[in-house]
Amino acid sequence: MVQLSARRIRPTRGRNYRSKISRSKSLRIIHTESLLERDYVRIANFDSKVSKISFQPIGIRFHYKGRRRRYFPDFLIVTRDGQCYLIEVKLTKFVNTNLNKAKFEAARLLCLEKGWIFQVITEEQIRIGYLQSNLKLLLEVKAHKTTPAVTEYIKTVLKCYGPLTVAELLKQCEIVEASMMMLNLNKLIYAHEVMAEVVKERLSQKSYVWVV
Repeated sequence: MVQLSARRIRPTRGRNYRSKISRSKSLRIIHTESLLERDYVRIANFDSKVSKISFQPIGIRFHYKGRRRRYFPDFLIVTRDGQCYLIEVKLTKFVNTNLNKAKFEAARLLCLEKGWIFQVITEEQIRIGYLQSNLKLLLEVKAHKTTPAVTEYIKTVLKCYGPLTVAELLKQCEIVEASMMMLNLNKLIYAHEVMAEVVKERLSQKSYVWVV
């Protein structure tokens, strides 16, 4: 069953960035309303512990300055162990405004009742190191299918020789066309079947890759 957002997403008129990200975990499409939200969804999609993502899944009523208001946290994340995280994505400079403090307190109280965890995620956690640029690179092959014979060959070579740089791996597998190797290698890295450092360094021919 497709889960709909709790708030209707209205068309943008140029003031805000809005996008639809296809194939996002449990949903065909996940909406985002800012570049920072888009970058967060990239991470959530890449995180092997995340099983489901819902966009603005719930409206929370709260009072602020004598008025009754409604707050829609950005995402509900469900991990493979069943834990639910209610997520607000916010630029650091806006986190501690009085209105947001009231919103976040209402969200924390709701999560306490439900056994969920409320988290405010900022650009400091989302745009860390080279993670976003590396995910963008890996997502370039998202629409392509793997070649099972090539993916198994890559994993067998890495199991046999241990950690190799991408350049060394290509040399070991030179019977396969380099472009085909890179397509399948990047798909394996995105699927966590081949490991690589994606935060501290930019993925390149010098990057080490390995299997666990």
